[in-house]
Amino acid sequence: MSKQGKPAKKTKATMAAGADKYALYRLSVQDPEHEVSMFLRFYKDAYGRLPTSLREDFCAAFAVCCEWVRRGSDRTAVGVDLDSEPLAYGRAHYLPTLTPDQRARVRLLQQDVLQTRERAEVVAAQNYSFFLFKQRAQLLAYFKSVHRSLADEGLLVFDMMGGSAMYANDVVEGRQVARPTPADKQNNPPFRYVWHQERYNPITADALFHIHFRFPDGSAIDNAFTYDWRLWTLPELLELLEEAGFSARHIYWETTDQDGNPSGNYRRATEGRPDPAWLCYVVAQK
Repeated sequence: MSKQGKPAKKTKATMAAGADKYALYRLSVQDPEHEVSMFLRFYKDAYGRLPTSLREDFCAAFAVCCEWVRRGSDRTAVGVDLDSEPLAYGRAHYLPTLTPDQRARVRLLQQDVLQTRERAEVVAAQNYSFFLFKQRAQLLAYFKSVHRSLADEGLLVFDMMGGSAMYANDVVEGRQVARPTPADKQNNPPFRYVWHQERYNPITADALFHIHFRFPDGSAIDNAFTYDWRLWTLPELLELLEEAGFSARHIYWETTDQDGNPSGNYRRATEGRPDPAWLCYVVAQK
């Protein structure tokens, strides 16, 4: 009751208050089915066969690991991440979607990827996660660690972004998410994904990014995810991979459709279009 003896008004719950930021993240920027298909293709391009073992570094909620073991009864996956929160989320929300046999073929390690020695045919570091290594020595140490732990026929795969639009302050881009599923609609309202590039320092190449989620009722989850990164360039990465001992390094560049728009398809390339923003995969063979 209020001081005047009247019932206190209930605060209306906002859409943001009931939303699941990890589910929104997956709907916005993660496509495990596509990622696994790319890994299989890259490996077959390199070695003429399909791999069975995956290590997902910086795995967060390890959705890619789960998709990997779904693709075949002989496939195993190890997810590695230092943060307990997304690992717990994946255990609660993604592992239960697997069969008992599939769950038995997923192992999770809460540890620093620099300390990981788990062998695999494919090591994946997706969503620009290695950008958290800001010093050359750190990133080289990571690449060397991966090289040591890969199987004899092994592949390191990571995605990469760049372009002139990356080198600016206070850039905000948003889009309505277009691929919710019926189950997602039950738990999450329609939303808008916002990528916010707060600042970039050309002297150090340090950059600060945020992901926000906006909802039709005007509520929002601001800074749902924040990334304090160094923006590496492709020449730097290719040189580091060579120094780490990888025998071959390939760029898979995103092609464009007949209207010049990104197609979602990737092919090996030695020359890319200098678009304001571009995406590619880097594939390094042991």
